[in-house]
Amino acid sequence: MKTIFITSYHGLISRNVLNTNVLKILRRQDDLKIVLLVPSNKKEFITKYYGADNVIVEGVDLDNFIEANKFWYRLSFLLQNTRYVRDQRKEYLWKNRNLIGYFNYWWLSFWAMILSYLPFVKKVYRWADFRFSPKDAFSEFFDKYNPSLVFATDIFGQADLLLVREAKYRGVRVIGTVRSWDNTTTKGLLRIFPEKIIVSSPTVKRELVKLHGYKQENILVVGLPQFDAWLSGPTQTREEFFAQIGADPNKRLILFAPAGSILSDTDWQLCQILKDALDDGSLPADLQFLIRNHPQHPADLSKFNPDSRFIIETPGARNMGWIDKMMELKPEENDHLRNSIYYSDIIMYVATSLGLDASVYNKPQILVSFDGYEQKPYIKSVRRYNKEDCLNKLVKCGGTRVVNNKDEWIKAINDYLTDPTLDQKGRDRVVDEHLYKIDGMAGERIVDEILKNLLY
Repeated sequence: MKTIFITSYHGLISRNVLNTNVLKILRRQDDLKIVLLVPSNKKEFITKYYGADNVIVEGVDLDNFIEANKFWYRLSFLLQNTRYVRDQRKEYLWKNRNLIGYFNYWWLSFWAMILSYLPFVKKVYRWADFRFSPKDAFSEFFDKYNPSLVFATDIFGQADLLLVREAKYRGVRVIGTVRSWDNTTTKGLLRIFPEKIIVSSPTVKRELVKLHGYKQENILVVGLPQFDAWLSGPTQTREEFFAQIGADPNKRLILFAPAGSILSDTDWQLCQILKDALDDGSLPADLQFLIRNHPQHPADLSKFNPDSRFIIETPGARNMGWIDKMMELKPEENDHLRNSIYYSDIIMYVATSLGLDASVYNKPQILVSFDGYEQKPYIKSVRRYNKEDCLNKLVKCGGTRVVNNKDEWIKAINDYLTDPTLDQKGRDRVVDEHLYKIDGMAGERIVDEILKNLLY
């Protein structure tokens, strides 16, 4: 019997991998033992939902090892010069507008501009990182299980990097995945190369090759397995879903995902704009809004006074003291998102990947790119997030309506309500560039690659 290690350190891995056909098919392999490596405080949760006779869950705490790697982690951002990284430097300068702050900004920007374009510097960095970073974070489990393959579900995550480094040191083959569509442009240089990398889209593949120097022949584009089940439609009837969320079945539904508290303090103003537009007749009276908070950082809506036309929800298992990336989505919450997208007429959002979810069901989508009633400087505005590499490429496909003020927003909503086929060609391009295929087979393509590498 062969053994495979699978990581689940980021809060969305359960949705992206464990709750998909990937784990379901692997569990059916009679000659395969699966070891899920997770944070210790999540062991009970992961075991409850994903454990099985041939699935063992091991809790591993890595804070000390991650702290010891902080130097190499920070240095990786000096070797990447994407829009996101440049804006991070601008934000630091904004908070430190003094002589030292300006010196640091220009000094780091100068060297990043040069070093990020020198492949040999990146090779030296990776050699030194591998040579001097600890390689025994998971030694107990390698000795205990002697795995044949490591499946690192978040190759830009620091916990996964520790595992990949140890696997490479021990000569164990590694397949990695890029957890999210923005990781190739927001997480610094990829510090260590697995033998194979599985990605969701042609866009992520191009970024791995161009920005990180990874060989394109070792990249497999598969799509997003969390959407495989969506092909069968919703898991509830419209009447059941509306009753569950407390919505009026005689009204149309629009989903709005605000930025969240760590990105914006004006989310409440955007909700107020929608409420005022309903009150003054700028928007049809038969509308209601589902305000879906980001599971890792909910919006501060304490200044917004909702009425029955606004349903506010915050997904994620947060009752166990988990915060930020430690949050987990239960399987039923994944179904809830699926139903929310399916039964909404329009999907609207600020600085999230919800546009990908909307594209599965070909929903009109609006990217909100202004700060309510306020005029903020770029580096403090949500405009900044909407200009980041991944969202900027999504917008260039032409399927996402970007609104820069209240009037544009209200007009876009009314336009899509009148004709939901607007921007259809652009939405088709979004699927091609950012989802690859919506055919229900992404999970099977991942499993095929895993099983092939187990026999390598």
